[in-house]
Amino acid sequence: MTAKTEAHSIPLKNPREDWESRHAAALGDLRKPTFETSSGIPIKAVYSPEDLDQLGWRYDVDVGYPGDEPWTRGFTPGGYRKRLWEIEMYAGFGSAEDANKRYRYLLENGSTGGVSIALDLPTQIGLDPDHPLAADEIGQIGVSLMSLDDIEIMFDGIPLDKAGHVFTTGNCIGPLAAAWFLALAEERNTDPGCFTLQVQNDPIKEYIARGTQFLPIEASVKLATDMLQYVSENVPAWLPISISGSHMKQAGGSTVQEAAFTICNGIAYVEACLAKGMKIDDFGDRIELHFCTEMDFFEEVAKYRAVRKVWTRLVRERFGGTTRKAQLFRLHAATSGRPLTAQQTLNNISRITLQALAQILGGCEQTRTASFDEALGIPTELAARTSIRVNQIIGNETGIPDTVDPLGGSYYVETLTKEFETRIWDTVAEVDEMGGAIAATKAGWFQRQLAIGAYREQCRVESGEQIIVGVNAFKSDEAPPEQTFKVNPKAGEHQLAKLKALRERRDNTKLHATLEHLREDCKSGTNVMPAMIEAVRARATVGEIGQVWRDVFGEYQPQSERF
Repeated sequence: MTAKTEAHSIPLKNPREDWESRHAAALGDLRKPTFETSSGIPIKAVYSPEDLDQLGWRYDVDVGYPGDEPWTRGFTPGGYRKRLWEIEMYAGFGSAEDANKRYRYLLENGSTGGVSIALDLPTQIGLDPDHPLAADEIGQIGVSLMSLDDIEIMFDGIPLDKAGHVFTTGNCIGPLAAAWFLALAEERNTDPGCFTLQVQNDPIKEYIARGTQFLPIEASVKLATDMLQYVSENVPAWLPISISGSHMKQAGGSTVQEAAFTICNGIAYVEACLAKGMKIDDFGDRIELHFCTEMDFFEEVAKYRAVRKVWTRLVRERFGGTTRKAQLFRLHAATSGRPLTAQQTLNNISRITLQALAQILGGCEQTRTASFDEALGIPTELAARTSIRVNQIIGNETGIPDTVDPLGGSYYVETLTKEFETRIWDTVAEVDEMGGAIAATKAGWFQRQLAIGAYREQCRVESGEQIIVGVNAFKSDEAPPEQTFKVNPKAGEHQLAKLKALRERRDNTKLHATLEHLREDCKSGTNVMPAMIEAVRARATVGEIGQVWRDVFGEYQPQSERF
């Protein structure tokens, strides 16, 4: 018996039905009742050209060549043959002085992705260290930053052009983060175009999953797109938004939901920019999509390939993009902290390596790698350096980067990629029917999907259906590491002293004038960035700027009934 398919022009002997009947006994009595990806996509025992034909798959339409539409195989023709991915290490704790030491260490040990700044909670929600709510959080989960003075200290001995790339979360304080670095470049007499500032600047997912929102969602989106507009027009080398699925996934989303929800949020930001009179051709390449990579290896590879296809098609067909450049968004990936365990922490090196490998095989331009002790706290220097070495070993010892999209053409990977694409489009249509991402967020729809997913996953772990090595299987009495990182206990006291000194020495008359200018621009709907930069130069603190926003826009009020 022979079969011939469009995906495989050579006659095939023993098509699937014949093969399954001849090997029925061997294909029975399986090690688990069902095989499916983490997103619930059924997995067959074997894949062939027949599967691709059933999906209407065509090489020229669905895959193509690297550097060409539909961009499945990547945006550059040579992939990693010319340049390896950027290695980014996310870090930050204590005071600006404390963080500076870690950033210099990471750069010296091979972090080619520049400086990636984790902010503490008070900074992220626009509070100064002396606010009552900040007392126990100063410098605990990120660096405490109060004003331009701290930015200067944090980058002491780190030339901006040497860092090359600077990332920070700054989700609900995105304009402030951009203003800080514009002012820093100005004070150093440095062209801001000599480095790339990348601000996550993605408040929508805060309301969905992460929780640092403090203004009504419409105000947060307005501020985020003000920054995006200003930076696109004045510092085109920067990346003013990194639309993130990572946090939604780690809050319970499936891999398909991570991709789809991120794209839905991206649509909301782009439409807000278009409403300001911007053109996608002018800022499409300044958009970054940020995802995390977990343990379902082939599903993760397929995700990155599918996302390129879907987003670039949106740029062309929905946003009116007419140029190649407008389609070339930045694809950023981070290994996920969710699969990392406090038990048998060295196992996490294997997990991190597999996650890093998946995002590299998916063709990501920049990768962030977690550290093996992150389930216990902020990484030690040893753990952070080990994660850098994981990237360096993959890049220099394996041969994996030597050909572009090496899993392209795999019947399984191509089937998964096509399935991902279909499911993403289905979710986009569903969210559109609700009125878009902002409406769906306000209605609690995204949040409900994540809560359901988190519950189901925990049930699978507790029942033993999902094995976590060292947690619910293959356990041992191994003690946790004795050496864990401890934040400088004097960091809070140090920051409070600096804040007091700053308020005494600055020109407070000038400061208040700049804050009033910012207040008026917020009220009038003017782009806030020029007034923000002015206030930052006058040494306005994060809390003072945050208070202006709260006064004008009001504070976010949670909707507890939405679940």
